[in-house]
Parts: sequence; C-alpha cells; structure tokens
Amino acid sequence: MSVSTTEKEEDGREETYEDNFRDHLGNVTQDGKRLKIYPRKPRGQYHTARRAVSWVLLAILFAGPFIRIGGQPLLLLNILERRFVLFGVPFWPQDLYLFLLTMLSLVVFVVLFTAVFGRLWCGWACPQTVFMEMVFRKIEYLIEGDASSQRRLDQSDWTSEKIFKKSLKHSIFFGLSFLIANIFLAYIIGSEQLWDIVTDPPAEHLKGLVVITLFSLVFYGVFARFREQACIIVCPYGRWQSVMVNEDSIAVTYDFKRGEPRGKMQRGQEKPENGDCIDCKLCVHACPTGIDIRNGIQLECINCTACMDACDEVMERVERPRGLIRYSSYKGIEQSGRKMLT
Repeated sequence: MSVSTTEKEEDGREETYEDNFRDHLGNVTQDGKRLKIYPRKPRGQYHTARRAVSWVLLAILFAGPFIRIGGQPLLLLNILERRFVLFGVPFWPQDLYLFLLTMLSLVVFVVLFTAVFGRLWCGWACPQTVFMEMVFRKIEYLIEGDASSQRRLDQSDWTSEKIFKKSLKHSIFFGLSFLIANIFLAYIIGSEQLWDIVTDPPAEHLKGLVVITLFSLVFYGVFARFREQACIIVCPYGRWQSVMVNEDSIAVTYDFKRGEPRGKMQRGQEKPENGDCIDCKLCVHACPTGIDIRNGIQLECINCTACMDACDEVMERVERPRGLIRYSSYKGIEQSGRKMLT
C-alpha cells in the first residue's frame, strides 16, 4: 500500500496516511478512490483447514434444497406464500411467536458468540467469504495467476491474451453466479417450483426468470466487483463486533510484545536487536481486505487466517517460533503472551 503525504496532528507529530489507519478503510486511497486489493495466494495449515470446512459447507448448501425430511424440505423460507420449513418442520403465520422466540435466541447467541470468538463466523462459515475466497478467488488464481501476475495483467494493454483471460474469468463468474442464484431461489420458492421455471418454456414463468436473472447479476456484481466491500460496508456484523468484543474476545491477533520493535533480522542471528517481526509485510500482502493486522483489531478484519499462515511461513524461514500472529485475545497477549491457538 502506498504512503502518501503526511499530516500534522495537534501535538505536532507527523503521521503518514498509512499510520492513521483508523481514519480510513484499507481499500480506499487518500483521494477517496477505491484501491483494488490483490491478496497473495494463501497457503498453510489454516488455509487447508478452511478449505476443507468450506467444501463441506458448500456441499450442504447446494444439497439443502433437495433434501427431504418427512416429505418436507430441509429448509424453506417462502415469504411470498408465508410458508416456512425448518429441518422438515413447517411453520405458518400463526406460529409467529415461535419465530420471534427463535430470532431472539439467535440474537443472544450472536452477541455471546461474538464476545467470545470475535468474527470466527466471518472467516470460516460466512457464505460471502466461502464463495469469494474458496471459489471465485481460486478461479481467478487459476486463470490470471498470483497477485503479482494479476496486477501486471490489469496494468497491461488490451492484448489478445488479456481479452481471453478476462472474458474466460468473467464468463465463469457469471455462470457460477447464475448457479448460486438458482440455489438461493430454491430456498425461497422450493426446488420443485424452481425446476419448473428452468425446464418449462420461458413465457410460462417470465417473472421467475426475471428474478433469477436479477439475482445472478447481483451475485456477479458482488463477487466480480464489490468483493471485500460487502464485508466492510454492507454487512452489519462487522460493525456489531466493534461494540461486542472486549479484551478477552478471541481474534486473529498480532503478538506485539514478542514482535516489537519490528525490524530486519538475519537468519540464525543469536541476539536480535529487534522483536521477531522482520517487517516483511507478507501479512499485509496476504490480507483480502488490505489491512495491516499489526495495527490491532480493525473493522475490516474478517479473521480469515491468511496473515497467520503467511507469518508462520516467514517465522519458519528465519528460525523463530510460529504464532507471532495467532488466535488469541488482547488480554492473553498483554498478560504473559499466553497462546490460544497456533
């Protein structure tokens, strides 16, 4: 991320735009323009675990509309006909009090879960993260290459190679968006009615086709263009966490007591003058929202563990213990550097 001109604070100290990180988003320049994020291709034990969890969740999501329990769908949220089915149990408008109790219980659960585990949901199970990082981003890496290759491709002239790669990528993106739109619509109107819309002549289900097309365009816009802004700007959960987390909440955290003062370090150096952080900035390059986790917990962080894998890889190279960035709490770091998960 580029550092632009400096600003004067009230006490006279100069502060760069990058240092003043809480006054702006990680994907926005000082001029207010969007800064496209090119995250480094992730690899490591946490990414492997997240990939396995994601495939299980995707299998459940795509199979859900077609699973029947006692003749009823696994999940149906038919707002138009006011018919709801949860785990094969139908609910009708007269059961509204049960729905309200369920929603109240869900709110309490979300508050307690966030207070303890932070944004663990965002990094491991949120559909936006699962689709973006484990499906669309993988396709982008496959077609356009790693972050540096994508950046060079975007900055290059429109050659036949660039036109081919961009056309192929966006064609696949829209095809996947159309598939996802159909699946989500199946949870609303039911798999049988969706099948009728797909197989019958278009004139018989014109409204249904319009809805599917609109859903497809929305999903395509989110995953092809809007991307991390859905988590930063639109999703309310990220903003809730700012008032629900505390010093004991578990989150992806940088061990500042061990890492600071950061600075360059040579392999095998017995008495380093600085902390364990060698200021390589790989944690920043790996972040899909463009933040520096070393600045502490931030609104944009989705706890995706990409920075943890990147940092662990560097620590192994310089022969230092893993876990400089890990799942922990602020109090756990502050008090004896206690480890939670590494």
